[in-house]
Amino acid sequence: VKSEIMPGADVITDEALDDFVRDNAESAYHTCGTCRIGDPQDKASVVDPQARVIGVNSLRVADSSIFPTVTNGNLNGPSIMAGEKVSDHILGRSLPRDERTAWVHPQWQTEQR
Repeated sequence: VKSEIMPGADVITDEALDDFVRDNAESAYHTCGTCRIGDPQDKASVVDPQARVIGVNSLRVADSSIFPTVTNGNLNGPSIMAGEKVSDHILGRSLPRDERTAWVHPQWQTEQR
């Protein structure tokens, strides 16, 4: 690294960095994975494996927020699938576990997704 491009050498305080991030951060992709699924005893978990919000009665998360990783495509289809799966939990319908592995493009890190 030869020199800093952004936010610039004059942005040095925490407040100035916070201002820069607030004013300039953006994403070209849809966000996902902001509600960690896990054990209710784990303080980092937001929802349990049934998508129930930990510590809140009668509330579930049924969208891309519960994805553990970013998908290799648009979030619409997978988000619908998550909603369907959570509705199965609510209705008490469970499917047998599928041990098949998902296909991943071999160059997913370097090519357009």
